[in-house]
Amino acid sequence: MRDCAGKEYKQADAELNKAYKQLMSKLDDEGHQAALKSAQQAWIKYRDTNCEYESYLNRGGTIHSVVYTGCLTRMTKERTTELRGQ
Repeated sequence: MRDCAGKEYKQADAELNKAYKQLMSKLDDEGHQAALKSAQQAWIKYRDTNCEYESYLNRGGTIHSVVYTGCLTRMTKERTTELRGQ
């Protein structure tokens, strides 16, 4: 289960990076690019912290990493959709 969850997250992360780079290349203004970079860094911190919260009750258990990684995958896919919509 951990391996499958990890593979799914890696795929979602690759798609997010692709969408981010595509959007960044469309932004002509350096200030706009800096704003996107700052927003993305803040979002990553939020995603990671939120997933720690969502998986908190499972800490110490064998399912913890699956729940945490599942959360990362879900939120990453949602963010990819957001970026593609801009």
